[in-house]
Formats: sequence, C-alpha cells, structure tokens
Amino acid sequence: MTEKRHRLAFPIMNFLLQRVVVQDLPADSHENRTRLGMLAGWVSTVMSGFMAAAKFFLGFISGSVSMMADATNNLTDMGSSLVIALGFQWSRKPRDEDHPFGHGRIEAVATLVLAIALILVGAEVGRSGIERLVNPKPVEAPFWVLVMVGLTVAVKTWMAVFARQLARLSKSKVLEADAWNHAFDIVCTLMVLVALLSSGYGWGAVDGWTAIGVAGFILYTGVSYAREAIDILLGKKPDPETVREIHDAVLDVDGVMGVHEIMVHHYGDVKMVSFHVEVDANISLVDAHLISEEAESAVERSFRWRALAHLDPVDRSHPFFDVLSRSVHEFLEQEHCLVDVHDLRAEGDAEPFSISFDLVTDMETSRTEYDGIYDRAVQWLEERIGRQVNRVEIGIEAAVESAPMVRRAFRLPDAGK
Repeated sequence: MTEKRHRLAFPIMNFLLQRVVVQDLPADSHENRTRLGMLAGWVSTVMSGFMAAAKFFLGFISGSVSMMADATNNLTDMGSSLVIALGFQWSRKPRDEDHPFGHGRIEAVATLVLAIALILVGAEVGRSGIERLVNPKPVEAPFWVLVMVGLTVAVKTWMAVFARQLARLSKSKVLEADAWNHAFDIVCTLMVLVALLSSGYGWGAVDGWTAIGVAGFILYTGVSYAREAIDILLGKKPDPETVREIHDAVLDVDGVMGVHEIMVHHYGDVKMVSFHVEVDANISLVDAHLISEEAESAVERSFRWRALAHLDPVDRSHPFFDVLSRSVHEFLEQEHCLVDVHDLRAEGDAEPFSISFDLVTDMETSRTEYDGIYDRAVQWLEERIGRQVNRVEIGIEAAVESAPMVRRAFRLPDAGK
C-alpha cells in the first residue's frame, strides 16, 4: 500500500496512516485492518478524553446540565473507543490449545460491559435533566465558552471524517459504526450549543430538555451496543445477501450440481463457512474431492474465510430421478412451511424403487409439527408414485438449525401393484 494509492482528507491523517500500515499488504488485509482499527480506536480514545475533560470544565463554569450531559457522552465515547482499540488488539492474539478459533469474541464481551455502563450513565443523565426541569437554575455561558463548544464540534467533525475514511480503507463495519457515532455526537453538541444560546434569552428549560435528549441518545447507543454484542455471543444467522453470494460462488464451480446447508460461524474478525455440495454420483471419488476443494477455494478467494465443504453425491441419470424430483417439488410448493429440498436419491435398477430426500422447514416451524409433515408427504407420494416406490426415507430439518436432522423411513403398501 502506497501513499499514492491511499490518501486521506487531511495531512495529519496521511502522516498517521503511512506509519501504521504494512505497505506491502492491501488495506483490508487482516493485519492492516487490525492496525487501522487500533489507530482509529486509540486516536478517538485520546481525543474523546480531552473533549470530555474540556466539556466538564465548561459545564462547571456555565452551570449547564446539558453541557455536563454532553461531557458524559464524550466520556462514554472514550470508553467505546477504548473497547475498539483493545478489541482489535486482542483479536491479534494467536489462537491456542484452549481457543483454537482465536480470541475475536473478546471484543463482544468488552462491548457488552460497555453497553451496560452506557445504559446506567444514560439513566443518570436523564435524571439530571428532569431535575433541572423541576428545579430550573440560571445558565451563564460567556462568549468564550460558546467558542470553545464550537471548537469541539470542529474536532468531532475531524474525528468522524477520520473514522469514516479508515472504515472505507479497511472495510470494517466496526469503524463505520464508530464514524456514525461521531456524527451523532456532533448533533448532540450542536443541541447543547443551541441550549446555551437559548438560556441567554431566558429559555432555561431548553437546557433540561437538551440534557434529556442527550440522555436518550446515550441510552439508545447502550441498548444498540448490547443487542449487537449479544447477537455475536449467541450466534446470529448470516444475512440472506451473504448466503446468496456464497451460494453463487460455489455454484459457479465446474462439477457442482447444487449447494445447500450454508452455515457461517463468527469468531470476531475470523469467520468460517461450511456447506454441502452436490456432485454427480457417477464420477470418481478423487474427482468429487477435487470439486469440493475447488468449491472451498472459491469461497475463500471471495470472502477470505476458512471454508469447509461436505460432499453429497446425486445421481440425476437414474431413470426415476426426474419423476421423483417433480413429485417432491410439487409437494414443496403446497407446503408453505417448507423452504427447500435437497439430497434427492432414487435407488434400484427396476420398479419398485427406494427413494430418499431431505426437507427444510422455515424457522417458525416447531419440531412437534414434523409428524404432520411426514404424514402429508407419504400420502402425497402414495397418491402419485406409490406403485413405483416401495421404500421412502425422509429427513426434516429447520433452516440454519444446530439440532440433528430428524429422519424416518416408510414402506408404501401399493408398490408393484
């Protein structure tokens, strides 16, 4: 990476950038993403700390509760920036025997602790604002105080631009969220500036209302951080767009006939993806293995994630396969709780055949409803292909489910008649 290829908005930004990144690696490589994240985090930590101290001083001088609330908001910004810096730093810790997937989720744990602190602070700031409305006090803001507040807006604007440009270079969602956080802080400080100006015209209640508004922002930020951290710790399903991109990347590989059961596992900045690939059952095991390796490589090239493919042989040349596929897909269309079918197989050289397939339900379908699905599926098959099939094996699983698949086998009494 060279200065010519990557320039930021201000000279000081370029000065910091060129002394942090590894020049021979892309900006969004794991090493440089980590370095840029730490840079953004530590710069924001230091500057937010200075601004919090300055605003506490200005709030004490002016007697403005909204200014004190904004100072508290900057103090929480310092905490969140510290979490970002330490999170990127901790994620660099090598994996060990007890943590084979690394330490990336430490960032989520730290974020959850910070979120709890934000919620408590927001509640206290809100209480102070309500108290100011009940017991109003005069606010005296000299001109130099207003100028200082205006300067903090300029500093915050620089921080927002800095974080946004580092997010663009590193393609980091964490830094992108931090940039938005700085942008919202600018709005909060402008609200405080309006409150100080309003107090000079005798509108003292604006100070209390502004403090309550800032408190609401702090609470919203805390709840948002908590939800995001809990989602990471509990495990969250991948977004449909990501699944579609993985699906398309695998399906573009020569020899892949289908792909299903795509699962993405998050370990902080490290992600792993697993999926099943359908290949022709009539090719050699070596060729099938090479296809699965190419499918893994296709995902790893596109996403830079570790990929693991499972082989599912499918014999579409079987004389009964098309009839089976048509019958099962017609059943899928009439069952609104079903979202997919895969691993269709027909076995036997002559009627009656043995068939098997796996059905995938939506997330809302309970496992207690599987009995009804089995009954309807068997009845459907009996009415359409019952004389050509003597044995049916059906597996049912929910989309993106960690529980084992439920599988049952049935005999069709009319086979061969």
